[in-house]
Amino acid sequence: MNTFWHYLGGNVIRPRQSFIQLREDPKALGQGLKAILLIGGLYTFTVTGLALVDAEIMAPGVLKIPGEAYYFWEIFFTLPVMISGWILAAGIIQLLSRAFQGRGTFEVTLALLGFAITLPMFMTWIPETIGTIIFLTGLATHEQWVTLATETSFGKVFNWVYQLLFLIWLMILVPLAVSIAQKLRLYVAAGIGFLSLIIFMAFVLVFIR
Repeated sequence: MNTFWHYLGGNVIRPRQSFIQLREDPKALGQGLKAILLIGGLYTFTVTGLALVDAEIMAPGVLKIPGEAYYFWEIFFTLPVMISGWILAAGIIQLLSRAFQGRGTFEVTLALLGFAITLPMFMTWIPETIGTIIFLTGLATHEQWVTLATETSFGKVFNWVYQLLFLIWLMILVPLAVSIAQKLRLYVAAGIGFLSLIIFMAFVLVFIR
């Protein structure tokens, strides 16, 4: 019997085989939901840490929330935003796939997309959480961390590298998930997947900082 952790690890080592197994799993939607709840919960934990040290957001927010209070309020909407973005992206994939004779169900698309989104997000969650732990333990202030990340060569290169790896991994897993969920050729799935990714990222970035 395939478990949640089997799918999570499988999508790192053998994503195609793992996605195919997940597609045939009668509990696929529940597994995908667990993946989104996992990364949403982990980000909520990190945001809580940032709120505790009174960190200010590094990029201007779209929402009319003061920068010094943003992370406090983000505690309450991080998980709902993740879930909403996941459903929105899956809906776009489902609609566009129909135009190319996609044969997958919305539930299967949601399931596979849940893992395709979650795994790459660990690439951003891990360094951001390490920074948060450093603030909480008093090893450095938020201001010192921001200076390191934005004004030193190491910080700038590190930021570019982990964000680039995040995007590359997303652009590999999402088209593959679309292809397997909808039974489409990979080049068609890539176009649909990239468009859904752009919309997903734009939606998330409206709220998450």
